[in-house]
Amino acid sequence: MTEQGLFAREIEVIQQGQKRLAAGLFVDSAAAAAYAALLADYQKLLTQARRMMRISDMMQEDMNRLNARLEDLSSQDGLTGLANRRRLDERLEEEWRRAARGGDPMGLLMIDIDHFKRFNDTYGHSAGDECLQAVARALAGLLQRPGEFVARYGGEEFMAVLPATAPAGLLLLAERMRAAVEALAIPHAQSPTASHVTVSLGVASLQRVDLRSSLEDLRQGADQALYQAKNAGRNQVVHIALEQVMSSATSCTCG
Repeated sequence: MTEQGLFAREIEVIQQGQKRLAAGLFVDSAAAAAYAALLADYQKLLTQARRMMRISDMMQEDMNRLNARLEDLSSQDGLTGLANRRRLDERLEEEWRRAARGGDPMGLLMIDIDHFKRFNDTYGHSAGDECLQAVARALAGLLQRPGEFVARYGGEEFMAVLPATAPAGLLLLAERMRAAVEALAIPHAQSPTASHVTVSLGVASLQRVDLRSSLEDLRQGADQALYQAKNAGRNQVVHIALEQVMSSATSCTCG
């Protein structure tokens, strides 16, 4: 309700009182003066009430902004500005349910900075923080479609959620991420993989989210793909299609 509507009755009383005074309905001048004084006091009270209402509205707006900021902070990684693990878990559940309702494809990318401990030990934690921030910006800058989402998974690991994306699109994006980090050319003298910072990526995909699969299957698939990428020499992308894994498991069971 607007301020005018909230105080409509009070405003009406004042207007009626002013009309009575203007019409000269009071024969006794003392009574007229007393009525005018009472009306003035009533008008002051109304003015104060309206001022207090505006102050209250401003305080509520400030409180809403503060609560929204606190919500952002509770969902944000303090170092990189990306979503934190808590927010990641929430978004994963949301996107999984949405994909399950529509029978849509879904993909998950696990990204790990290669030999990051050696980087920290060589260049120091401050440089390590700057490296994490630069990698986070590079990854986030490649996500443009609705629903795409990247978060800091923990330590030097990141996770990207790609709803409604076919395997070919996942692999293309993963390779672009790998190349984008390499293009940063952050020196890493102690890396056995390259002279600069690189990342390994594990990609897990589902052509259709349905009751046969679970979100945990997708997580484990991405984790396993990342493990394979690291074992194969790092600075590369490995893809696991969960349909093939489930089909193989079914064949083994049937056999």
